[in-house]
Amino acid sequence: MALRLGARRLLVLFLPILLVLIFLISALQTGSPAAPFLALKDGASSIYHKTPRPPLEHGFSNVISVLYEPIKLPVTAESYTDQRGHKWDNGGRHYWKERLGNDVLIVDMDTRIPNEKNDIFNDHKMDWEAVRAVDSGLLTVGHINHFVYAQIHGYDYKYIHAKKMKGYHDAWIKPHLLKGLLPSYKFIIYLDADAIIQHLEVPMEFLFNRWDISPNTSIAMPIDTRELPNDDEHHSTDSKGKMVLNAGIIFLQNLPYSHDMLQAWIDCPDEKRYPGCARWKNRWSNEQRAFSEYIRYDFNPSGNNIVEIPCNEAHGYPGLFGKGDVVDDCHGEFISHHTLDKDKGKTSVSDAIMQNLGELLQKNFAENRKDILIEEQ
Repeated sequence: MALRLGARRLLVLFLPILLVLIFLISALQTGSPAAPFLALKDGASSIYHKTPRPPLEHGFSNVISVLYEPIKLPVTAESYTDQRGHKWDNGGRHYWKERLGNDVLIVDMDTRIPNEKNDIFNDHKMDWEAVRAVDSGLLTVGHINHFVYAQIHGYDYKYIHAKKMKGYHDAWIKPHLLKGLLPSYKFIIYLDADAIIQHLEVPMEFLFNRWDISPNTSIAMPIDTRELPNDDEHHSTDSKGKMVLNAGIIFLQNLPYSHDMLQAWIDCPDEKRYPGCARWKNRWSNEQRAFSEYIRYDFNPSGNNIVEIPCNEAHGYPGLFGKGDVVDDCHGEFISHHTLDKDKGKTSVSDAIMQNLGELLQKNFAENRKDILIEEQ
C-alpha cells in the first residue's frame, strides 16, 4: 500500500514536469518563427501572425495532439460526461461542426513576464513542486494550462508582454491588444492567468455550441459571481442592477460589429460617447465595469451579439461560496477562475492534466489487458 501511494505521488509530480520539459524542448527545436511567445514593442504590428505548425514528426503540439486523440471529444458531440458522471449537452445547437484549428487564438497578455526562478521563461530547470501559484508563478501555471490546451486542439497560442498604459490600470491593455489581434483570426479567447481550463479534452467548438455562441456573436463573457454590497458599493452589479460580466475570460469573434464594439470600449474613458466612464480608468473593476456599464447596452441589437455565459460553467471554483462577500456558488465546471484563492491554480492545472493522463492510462491498460494482467492459477 505504501509503495502504491509513493508511486502515485511520483506520478503526480513527474508527469506535469515531463509535459513542461517537452514543451521547452519543442520551443527550442521549432525555432523563433514558430515560438508561441511574443513581446509587444513599438511599431511591431507585424507580430500579429499565426504560428506555423511544425512538421508532423516534430514538435510538442503534434505529440500532445496525438496523445490526446483517444479521449478528445468530437466537435459535433451531442453531450460530454465528466469524471463525476455529470452529463453536459451541447444545447441542441450545431453552429460549429468542424474543428476551427489555428483560426482560433488563445492569448495570454500581461505587463509582467514570468521569468523568475521556476517560471516558464527562466532558463534553469523548473522544479514543479516548488512552483507557487502567486505573482509570476501564477502566470506560469496559467500559461502552461492555456498553452497545452491550445496544442491539444490545434489552436494558435500567443503570450503578449504588454506595455503599461500611463494613467490606466493594467487591465486596460486588453481592448486595444484584442483589436490588434482580431483581423488574423476567426476567434480569440483571452484568459486571465488564474483562469484554468478544467477538461482539456473538450474542444471550444463544443462549448461554443453549448453556450449559444453563434456565427452572429461578437463577444461572450461569463456572468460574475454575486457579492453582497460592501460599504454600499456594488461590485457585482452595474448601476442598473444587472450582473456584471467578468472580463477575465473573453470569447471574441472576428465580425465587423466586433471591431466597432472594441473601439467603443477602447475609447470609453475619453467620455466623448460615455460621460462618466473615466472613473473606471483606475477604479475597480476597471475595463470590466466599463464594458458592463456602457458597451453591452449599445452593442447587442439582436440579443445574441453579446452572450452571457453561466457563472457556474466559466467562472468561480469549488470553495468560492462564502469567501469574503461572495454569495453565488459558482464552480467553474469548464473554466475555473480562481479570483480569490489564486494558490489553488496550481492544483487545478495538475488535476486537469492528471485526470486526462489517468484516463489515457486506463484505456491503455484495458486495451492490453490480456498481455498485462496475469491471474494466478
